[in-house]
Amino acid sequence: MQNSKYFNYLNNADIIFNITSLWPLIVWLWFGSQLLKHIVPATSKAGIRISKTIAFPLHFLHLLIFLLWLIPVYMALRDLYNATFVTSKGKFVYDPTTPSLPPGFGYCLTGKVKKEDAEKGIIAYWDYKCEKDNRKLIISGASTLLNRFYYINYAIFLIVLLVYRALVEFNVLTNKFVLLNIRVALLLGVIGCIIPVFDRFYYRSEWFTQSWSYLLSMNCVCLMLIGLAIMSYSRRWCNKITFIVQNNHL
Repeated sequence: MQNSKYFNYLNNADIIFNITSLWPLIVWLWFGSQLLKHIVPATSKAGIRISKTIAFPLHFLHLLIFLLWLIPVYMALRDLYNATFVTSKGKFVYDPTTPSLPPGFGYCLTGKVKKEDAEKGIIAYWDYKCEKDNRKLIISGASTLLNRFYYINYAIFLIVLLVYRALVEFNVLTNKFVLLNIRVALLLGVIGCIIPVFDRFYYRSEWFTQSWSYLLSMNCVCLMLIGLAIMSYSRRWCNKITFIVQNNHL
């Protein structure tokens, strides 16, 4: 929107908008603290035994878990940086009066009016076509997030059913690490499915869309951690079966 004496910029409103949308990181930090409680130290007797059954040192598995956990944090901080700083003469500078809108989201209000309209008391124009396009963009973004949350929820339910039937003797679902990931993933999935409730508030809906995109990345990481833990348990289960078969042939 062009500058006008009738409109004032809200200083720092952009960074406030983006920082407050990072509230899912609070949940993610709590989740990380809970994960630490259920990670077996690599130097303990149980850790050494597990390292032998999964065919690689346990601290490699810990490193992989940490890198996966960092993905949502990196994405959130990257988006905050890109949204807060603007390019000026090849340098990134902070401008509190420059709003950052998502790609495709247009400026529908302009303060540059014709002289004859200004004499009639008109101070700005509102582009209804632009508003319609923005609403389509918001609803489309919310629908995309909803579909992805559905896919992840279905995948988790399918994994739980298949693993319960396939590895019931090993009872992988009693592992606290696996259960924590399943519970958090399902919680994030349920929260993610209410995103259509917030797609009718125009630009404020973008705040919800941005926050829910971080929840989606966290949900994806939980799904990957579930798969990683089950693959590790499957390896141990297969080693156990192989050991039994070899002993039966002796």
